[in-house]
Amino acid sequence: MPRNAKSAVFAPAQWNVIYFLTAAAALVAEMVIAVQPLILDQVFGIAFEKEGAINADIEVVAELVSLLCVGALGLLSDRIGRVPVIVGGFLVVSVGAALSLFSLTVGLTVGVGGLILFYLTRIAISSGADTAQLHLSTLVGDVSERGNRPHLLGNVVFMMVFGSTVLSAIVLQMTEHSAGLFLIFAIPLLVGLVGAKLAKANLRDVAEPNQSEEHPLRQAWERVSGDPRMQLAFAAAFYTRADVIVISLFYSLWCISVSDMVGVTRPYATAHAAVMIGLMGAAVLFAVPLWKRFIEHHSRISAIGASLSVAAVGYIALGLFANPFNWLTALPLILIGVGHAGSMVTLKVLTVDVSPKRILGTMLGLAFLTGGAGVVMLVQSSGYYFDAVGPRAPFVLMGTGKMLVTLYAAWLLANGIDETADHHLTSTRKVDWKPLVFLTAALPFIWLVGRSMIGGYLSGGSLAETPVGFINRYLGDWAFTFLIISLSLRPLQELTGMKNLAKYRRMIGLYAFFYAVLHVIAYISLEWAFNLDDMVADIYKRPFILLGFVAFCMLVPLAFTSTNNQIKRVGGKKWKALHRMAYAINVLVAFHFIFAATHENGEPYVYAAAVALLLGYRVRQWAQRRAAAAKENAI
Repeated sequence: MPRNAKSAVFAPAQWNVIYFLTAAAALVAEMVIAVQPLILDQVFGIAFEKEGAINADIEVVAELVSLLCVGALGLLSDRIGRVPVIVGGFLVVSVGAALSLFSLTVGLTVGVGGLILFYLTRIAISSGADTAQLHLSTLVGDVSERGNRPHLLGNVVFMMVFGSTVLSAIVLQMTEHSAGLFLIFAIPLLVGLVGAKLAKANLRDVAEPNQSEEHPLRQAWERVSGDPRMQLAFAAAFYTRADVIVISLFYSLWCISVSDMVGVTRPYATAHAAVMIGLMGAAVLFAVPLWKRFIEHHSRISAIGASLSVAAVGYIALGLFANPFNWLTALPLILIGVGHAGSMVTLKVLTVDVSPKRILGTMLGLAFLTGGAGVVMLVQSSGYYFDAVGPRAPFVLMGTGKMLVTLYAAWLLANGIDETADHHLTSTRKVDWKPLVFLTAALPFIWLVGRSMIGGYLSGGSLAETPVGFINRYLGDWAFTFLIISLSLRPLQELTGMKNLAKYRRMIGLYAFFYAVLHVIAYISLEWAFNLDDMVADIYKRPFILLGFVAFCMLVPLAFTSTNNQIKRVGGKKWKALHRMAYAINVLVAFHFIFAATHENGEPYVYAAAVALLLGYRVRQWAQRRAAAAKENAI
């Protein structure tokens, strides 16, 4: 219950509604992830050797759409209020759940051909539930003060975890019954309808609308760039939000993948995974009150470092087990839960601490975007690694990433960047984002090197036994990902006025070239062993390879003219004209990606849609400038 008069702006019954809705939204968000592997296996008949990649693809697609929706709504909530957005989120959940019941019937009838409908319903449910969760937290942040903030936001995290683990574990036991899947998707339908009604009837906005003419993203960027704690918080959010998703998705998939070998049914494997995830959730629930006390008496930086290190140890320990049905796996899952609890509470408290009230929705929305980017990056890589290395690989990836951010927290403390007793910074030293961006962009390569060492590439392993297709697609996907990120930075800079984004475009673009080079090398050396005749025959058989090759040739001069000396040598106008080829490159790669994909994979279409959106923005800008110039000449 609330502790002081400020939080008494809500009556006890209203606080109960907030906590109930938080748990319900978390239940829905988690449940659709945990049951996804079983649906793809039993309803759509996805082949075992593709399960990791297809499950990861659906999660990535859902997360990308959710990022766009929830991030935009975070900005909107600062102007129109939290409650309308919360109500809308629950209504979207109900619509998605209703369509999900229909998609199951279609899937049973036509198999994989009906997978696109499941994509759409999965996206709707996840986006709606994430929207509701985020803005319920923001509403609590609006009424909290520094003294009661750990308590109130700790309660919110407690209910989120209670819904996403304990309640989810109970509900997922229905999978062992014949009609279990249909019953499970009836729950989000009920939650969406009841949640929208309760939110509209019981909640009200308390924050003043943001009427500043300055773009809220620019205000948020200045706040984050000026405070090392926020940079650490966003780096930690990159890994923390993926915790429950990675465990739910890949622990469930791990249990299903070995169920035949250990002599259990796949519904039983799903139910067992749900129980273990429930144990992790119980650890989170137990740890939240402890972390609330820790945060009240220690700096936020220390709390983030401590919680991430505990979770990292848990992930790496989980990766040492060979059998997911070994009940001792509960121990590392408990450690992951304890670390996750500390990270979640600290991140929310710190973000609300530092954020001006007028842009609180924007700041929490940006934190969500950062966490969502982590989900995309980590789940995508984990899916590849699950198929190519083994079911334990995703947990090792998560552990190593958390260790990286822990080292960043330790570096801040070692350089005297900490908090005073009243949680103000002890140092005004500016910390640049470039090292963190560089390390994050290098992570896919670091993971690939680790995978290569495990698989034997660096120790004379047999080429015939290595997953060449995995390496090739992995590198190509990351090259395209960084191309799109590079393409999006300028529109984001122009829309928000965040001029500092310009200094990251070159680094991101060069990383795109770096992964593209590795992609081409993998194709030439690993796939065809430098045999030109076989490569020509393959290109004739699969013409989309030629699209990728042309895009790579166009990318080479852009990479080699990216230094300051080359810009001066070529000349500003010629350099800009040359680098407009990036637009054509993205189009070619989008078609290359679509034609290379299997029919079960909807991810390339999301990437292509992102390219179309960004190019549409550039065309619109060009048309506006041309119209303005024509008008000026006419005058």
